[in-house]
Amino acid sequence: MGGTLASRATGLLREMLLVALFPVRASDAFRLAWTVPNLFRELLAEGALTNAFIPLYQRLHGSERRVFAGAMLAVLALANGLLLGLALLAAPWIVELLLARDANVDRELAVQLVRLTFPVLFAISLSALAMGVLNAEERFFAPAWAPVLLNLVAIAAMLAFPGEARWLALGVVLGGGAQALVQWPAMRRAGVAPLLGRWWHASLPLALALMVPFAFTTGARQVLNVVAQRIVSNEALFPAGAVTAYALATMLFSLALGLFAISPAMAYYARLGNLAAEGSSEFVGTLEAGTRFILLLTLPAGAATFAFAEPAVRTVFELLQPAQGQDVTIALAVQALAPLGLALPAAGLVNYLLRPFFVRQRVRAPVALSAGFTLFTGLLFVLLAPRFGIAGLSWGTTIAMSLQALVLLAWLRRAEGLDLRAVLDQAVRVGVAALASVTAAIWLAATAVPALGLSLWWTSFTTVLVGGATALLAFALIAFALGVQELRARRRA
Repeated sequence: MGGTLASRATGLLREMLLVALFPVRASDAFRLAWTVPNLFRELLAEGALTNAFIPLYQRLHGSERRVFAGAMLAVLALANGLLLGLALLAAPWIVELLLARDANVDRELAVQLVRLTFPVLFAISLSALAMGVLNAEERFFAPAWAPVLLNLVAIAAMLAFPGEARWLALGVVLGGGAQALVQWPAMRRAGVAPLLGRWWHASLPLALALMVPFAFTTGARQVLNVVAQRIVSNEALFPAGAVTAYALATMLFSLALGLFAISPAMAYYARLGNLAAEGSSEFVGTLEAGTRFILLLTLPAGAATFAFAEPAVRTVFELLQPAQGQDVTIALAVQALAPLGLALPAAGLVNYLLRPFFVRQRVRAPVALSAGFTLFTGLLFVLLAPRFGIAGLSWGTTIAMSLQALVLLAWLRRAEGLDLRAVLDQAVRVGVAALASVTAAIWLAATAVPALGLSLWWTSFTTVLVGGATALLAFALIAFALGVQELRARRRA
């Protein structure tokens, strides 16, 4: 979680500089172009690859693990080479797919940036393979901290060439390469580095077969981003800056999701994989513990995000003077972020609860669910955005994620014996504590901060500081009083 927090924090700094150093024309085109490698990133790298790779890797022993990792590396190199060639040729058609007919984004610049950013996919694929190997060995330090290097290299390029959209793209490509390279020494020290030059392993076909359905589950979010891009790039509905605004809101949402859900989910996933390989009876207990823990983290974080969306966005993106046109971007980002706070607990559960299916190599259920809910979310986007603006996209995500989480909980109760009553009891206790603590935080911030007579930015910053500290302290006290198991266990320890 510490590494994830550092990577998200440096990513946040990168986005702050994007708003401060680059006009809307450049930031909108870059965010649109960045959608393309991000889509395949979920399919070939941090989504499908790691989740299909880890359970099979954990079933192997000794040098077989290194041979299997080497074979996966060869497949990734081949797939990325083919995709890069296609992306360079098809960039104009890709941009047309992402943009509305009457777009508020510079098409020509977007095409150039698609070609410049796409090579980052290969670097991130290599990084994801290293991450999979190290996480399977329950070594989390290097893969958690490696993304920090990507952000630092990108930040250096942005500071060196402010306003230059092409260097903005090249910076993330160079950073991706650094993120991949920094993990290999950790694998070598652990004696688990992939054997180079190995093109085949008996587990490879099954790994590729598992990647295909997992691509549907992990890639669903990026497919929805494509739908969202077409909507927010529609000049008839939104002004210039809407593409960047939606990206900023989803980035802040991803920051919270990565810290409070994905990090613990990855740790629990590695443990679940080992327990399944051993045939341990502790599997369902670990599954329940992970579910409870993610609820403990995401419910208060989501409530605070919803309550303090505006001061949080303004604190981050108005610390530095926004570049030309970015004031509109900031206002739209506020509208988009607040409803996403309510999606955080459900999104965290969905991210975690899909993993047991792949540990057990049961792929039909998550594929069917992800496909169905992707279509449902896209439909909500189309229906809600024209009526509620950019917030309609976020409300669509919240509604669909909540329903999907409930379906997964019910399914795992039947398939694995998950104690649904214990999970719902946790959700109620933590939810009540989160609601009460955030209510107290809103009241105190609204009462105390205006009396200080601060400037606009300092008012936003102080509201976040006072509200966040109050909410955290109040939540801990109320949750303890309500008997939340994890807090009482910590006290006994």
